[in-house]
Amino acid sequence: MPTNTNTTPTGLSRRELWVDARDIQSGEGEEALSPEEYAQALTTRGREKLAEKQLVQSFSAQVRTEGAAYEFGKDYKLGDRITVSDRRLGVTVQALVTAAEYTVSREGRGLSLTLGYSQPTVYEKLARKEDK
Repeated sequence: MPTNTNTTPTGLSRRELWVDARDIQSGEGEEALSPEEYAQALTTRGREKLAEKQLVQSFSAQVRTEGAAYEFGKDYKLGDRITVSDRRLGVTVQALVTAAEYTVSREGRGLSLTLGYSQPTVYEKLARKEDK
């Protein structure tokens, strides 16, 4: 039985991005781009736009502190990468500890860790565009 060597995604797995590159012209006269230069300029623009649209995968996790094998502040701290596993989802990732928040309540003490970076909000995305 032949194997499918085509790695191009199809159906719901396929993602497309339209890029307006009308400002890149092959030109005329002395400023004319060769067909190779024109193709390279379009490819570069496409790669730049794809870099802005990186796929972000994220999930939330609670860190077990009671009877845990590792202790925050002793075995790992802010800026360290830790392994986070969710057996139910079958996910294991290396996550950067970016924040820690201690809480004290009637139920006892707690620790909430922020792992990795959250997805940017619309406000943050707009602020970045203004900075450019």
